[in-house]
Amino acid sequence: MSLSFQAALSQWKQIIGSEFVVTDFVQLKKATANCIGVNLTVPAILYPNSVEAIVQIVLIANECHIPLYPYSTGRNWGYGSANPVKNDCVLIDLSRMNKIVDFDAETGLISVQPGVTQRVLNDYLKQHHYSFLIPVTGAGPDCSLLGNALERGYGITPYTDHFAAVMGLQAVLPDGEIYNQSMLSGLGGNAVDRALKWGIGPYIDGLFSQSNFGIVTQMTIALAPKPQCFKAFFFSVKKDDNLELAVEKIRQVLIEVGSSTGSINLMNKHRVLSMSEPYPKDQLNEQGLISDAALQAMARRNQAMDWTGIGAVYGNKRLVAAVCREIKSILRPVASRLVFLTPGLVNNVHNCLRYIPVVRDLHITNVLNTLNKTMQLFAGEPSEIALPLAYWRSGSIPQDGTPMNPAQDGCGLIWYSPLVPMKPHAVREYVEMAKSICLKYHIEPLITLTSLSYRCFDSTISILFDRQDEREVANARDCYNELFETGRKKGFVPYRLGVQSMNELVRVQAVPDVLKKIKKALDPNNIIAPGRYGL
Repeated sequence: MSLSFQAALSQWKQIIGSEFVVTDFVQLKKATANCIGVNLTVPAILYPNSVEAIVQIVLIANECHIPLYPYSTGRNWGYGSANPVKNDCVLIDLSRMNKIVDFDAETGLISVQPGVTQRVLNDYLKQHHYSFLIPVTGAGPDCSLLGNALERGYGITPYTDHFAAVMGLQAVLPDGEIYNQSMLSGLGGNAVDRALKWGIGPYIDGLFSQSNFGIVTQMTIALAPKPQCFKAFFFSVKKDDNLELAVEKIRQVLIEVGSSTGSINLMNKHRVLSMSEPYPKDQLNEQGLISDAALQAMARRNQAMDWTGIGAVYGNKRLVAAVCREIKSILRPVASRLVFLTPGLVNNVHNCLRYIPVVRDLHITNVLNTLNKTMQLFAGEPSEIALPLAYWRSGSIPQDGTPMNPAQDGCGLIWYSPLVPMKPHAVREYVEMAKSICLKYHIEPLITLTSLSYRCFDSTISILFDRQDEREVANARDCYNELFETGRKKGFVPYRLGVQSMNELVRVQAVPDVLKKIKKALDPNNIIAPGRYGL
């Protein structure tokens, strides 16, 4: 270690305490465990618990020219977890900053620090009997609300786009200055400052999303009020030949009644089965993939057809009833099966069957258990329902009630998440491309299409592999790289990148010059997260 680094460590220990400056190799290795299989050099991790401490940390880093890489809780499964883009960055773990700073129960505007997770917010709302939905995601209850919003994550509740629900933020800039005042508040409009996302004048907050222009230390998020009623709907598309028609009908639903729904997910058979049964490791073909016979048997047991759609309707009882009738009418030409369910109905049936010995151990109880947890997610309740996906090919799900942590538990997962126009021919071209490339690299083609609007899907493909098998690791990386490059040439470009692929933005010269100028002006020493999103 250089003398300047030793000097910085000494000063940081004085600021936040020696116990919160970690340089032990074993602890560093554990903290930087990740699902994507990168192995970067990290010299230290700092655990500050105040804005004032972060300001001092940044000033020292500038003086000593030491790069920093901040993260909220490090649970960014499949995108790099707590790892930086480049070697030799000191990590700034913000999980100790876990306060709910303010909540307006009339407007649903809540201000949180980076360490506030879905679980923390859920406990807070229940404790105070506040009737609002949590912006849940499939990443699990212990993931940061702030971190997910900054990465432009999305969910299935009414406020689908989580950064769109961000109404204001506070950040420490690379020179130690604190950004926390908009023009509206400067004019004296504190009462409405957080009620209007855009404020007045140039919109600055967006510069801190998917960027490295500062360390965000607080965020105000608008929570959706709990509706009087909600119903989830599930529909099946029997044949892959009907995919184009399914896309047309989903777009029609979103155009005609989209304001009453969250996003609509369309999942292929492989993706549905990954939620339904353990991976059949003893029934693989010569390519190391599930054999056709095994796949058909799994599909029959779970009544899984080629495509499955999932969505939800929110509102008062009369509105929900009317919207469900419209959805039923729109989807009738393509859905071979369409059901509407409420959380209460599913929960009651699930609880009853659990205590009937004849059926308790049958496959139907597992299906109902999955369905029950899915309904909780639609209702804005944090759930681990989607996390077992990361364990489907590798890793071991904790059996002692310990929260799942795919990075620590040995799972291999890389997310490929491109945007796909909601046009039938484009979706077909994308699906065929994705399936052929996955199979080429012996990766099960698990494909989900999630509506971001009636114009666009975000697709997520979970590239699952065994992290202990070097061949599988190489296959997974090659699969991602070919998906990225082939998709890019066809116009299917990711909305989000993992740390292993952010340099691709530099390689293809995708970073606008104006962003480079802003980065240079704000961070001339390139202290904050160098290389993040190509900057």
